Amino acid sequence: MPIKNIPIKIMPLKKLLLVGAGHAHIGLLRRLRGTPLINADITLISEQPQSIYSGMLPGWMAGHYILDDIRIDIAAQCKQAGVHFIQQPIVKIDAKSQRVMTADDYDHSYEVVSLNTGADTDMHWLNNADTNNADTNSVIAIRPLHSFVNQWSQVLATAQRSAHYQLAIIGAGAAAIELVMAAQVALQRIHPNHQVFLICGDVLLAGFNQKFRHRVIKQLNRLGIEVIYERAIAYQNGTLITERASLQQSFLMDAVIAATGVTGAAWTASTASTDIATVDNGFIAVNALQQSVSHNNVFAVGDVATRVDKDVAHSGVHAVHGGAVAADNLLTFMVDQNKPLQSYQPKNRTLYLLSCGDKYAIASWGSVSLQGRWVWYLKRYIDKRFVNAN
Repeated sequence: MPIKNIPIKIMPLKKLLLVGAGHAHIGLLRRLRGTPLINADITLISEQPQSIYSGMLPGWMAGHYILDDIRIDIAAQCKQAGVHFIQQPIVKIDAKSQRVMTADDYDHSYEVVSLNTGADTDMHWLNNADTNNADTNSVIAIRPLHSFVNQWSQVLATAQRSAHYQLAIIGAGAAAIELVMAAQVALQRIHPNHQVFLICGDVLLAGFNQKFRHRVIKQLNRLGIEVIYERAIAYQNGTLITERASLQQSFLMDAVIAATGVTGAAWTASTASTDIATVDNGFIAVNALQQSVSHNNVFAVGDVATRVDKDVAHSGVHAVHGGAVAADNLLTFMVDQNKPLQSYQPKNRTLYLLSCGDKYAIASWGSVSLQGRWVWYLKRYIDKRFVNAN
């Protein structure tokens, strides 16, 4: 009996657009490498072909790594994963027409989009800060990282030509602490008269326990870093102005670096007008599934997003763990939109490793904290494992 021709149902390709090259998308590219998990046409758009790993940035500043040690080749990862790569900054996402606009005036359509672009440095601490303000332009912002890398190289070059270079770092969080200690090690290696200041406002390391803060303060003192517990409000013509109550003080600084938290990336301002829900200063509003609260085919994770159901800090820890959940949900959603998705539930205690400039580090896990050179080498092992993962 002849075998009948049975029609084979071929599922059409779905168009998945990955915008940005943060932790979540890097993890997804690695999962897709050599093993196509979904029937989809996947494109990744990123302004840079390489991603700087923020966890190793202070180590690079202090001279422990070369730049290639802390970079992940996104273009190469896309090629290995069978993902199209487009090097362009994005300017807008139109959720109504399901299109992403890039700086070259090209529209990229999608059925599902995942946002993992990171965010910009919050510069609202400057008096009347806006994009055209001279103060804003004279301060070195820690984000975007690829711009900061170039500016830090210029700081070192200027310091090489000076006999007394003064640098201020603005911020009170763990990122600012790591930066200030790395900067002090790097600048004092050039000349012992060089000095770094930490301008941290009233509270240092809010959210960490007192024992951990004491450990950090001892390391700041050990390195000779001057901590100024005042709020910075302006920097112009080489003068940093701080404010405490009605009093103002000024400090002569050769450069100022802002590590003052994050605000929504510039493109979110135009995107919000297309009804993708945002909160605070332009962060994409997401639920526990890392899914937009206004569009179920829009996912967002990392610094670009803010959870609306609970308070989750913008940090590398949550970017990594939340990113893994977001990648799983993205793949599940692409296969079947009716399948249940996972919730990202942050742990009550997470391991945080804070580098102290000179191959020394402090570990924090809940109420427990430890320190030593072995902690730095543990951090290096974890960081290098992420950057070099296959």
